[in-house]
Amino acid sequence: MENKLKENKLKRGEPIKSTSGKRTPTQRVKESPLKEEDWLKAASDILADENYRGIRIDTLCDRLGVTKGSFYWHFKGRAQLLSALLVHWRQRMTTNVIERLTALGDTPSERLRALFDLPRQPNSPKFARVEQSVRDWARNADYARSAVREVDEMRLNYFKSLLQQQGLSEEIATRRAYIAYSIMMGDSILTETLAKKKDPVAVTDEVMSLLTQDAQNKPGEKH
Repeated sequence: MENKLKENKLKRGEPIKSTSGKRTPTQRVKESPLKEEDWLKAASDILADENYRGIRIDTLCDRLGVTKGSFYWHFKGRAQLLSALLVHWRQRMTTNVIERLTALGDTPSERLRALFDLPRQPNSPKFARVEQSVRDWARNADYARSAVREVDEMRLNYFKSLLQQQGLSEEIATRRAYIAYSIMMGDSILTETLAKKKDPVAVTDEVMSLLTQDAQNKPGEKH
């Protein structure tokens, strides 16, 4: 009988007193098979379609067809969700890209070219909208600004490393990494308008020629 009462209390989310007189923490009951990744993906979709202000718990629950209890199984509140979303953005849009390109084993020149091809990938328009929303978010929240600054540094350093591997000095590679990153970011914004009117291969060839000018290593060398 006592065990049955405890079970009913757990289902209602009520605390249970132990026989020793100490109170055990409230236990949550998972009400849906949703994973944290599902919530982050739904939040990313809102980020792409609207902005971070549109990410609300009730809106997410409506999209996923669940109650708020499911949300609180994974997050303590909206603030924790937003923090997790920034980590998710960094992982998906930067860390995963760098790891994937590095794992391919291509030359530094080929990896650099692959970065410039990113704005023309099928999912790039959506990713560009997410990027713009995150940067708008960073203008209004210090924690988002810190996340964006960290991602920018990661991306710049990767560009710099690829240029250095082609024989450029650290000083020159640092300057050209900034130029390379600026070109890629600008291209991601223009790809649905002006960029569609340009030959992407010819543009990338020209950019590669400018960035690797005076490089000591040949384009086909691996490092």
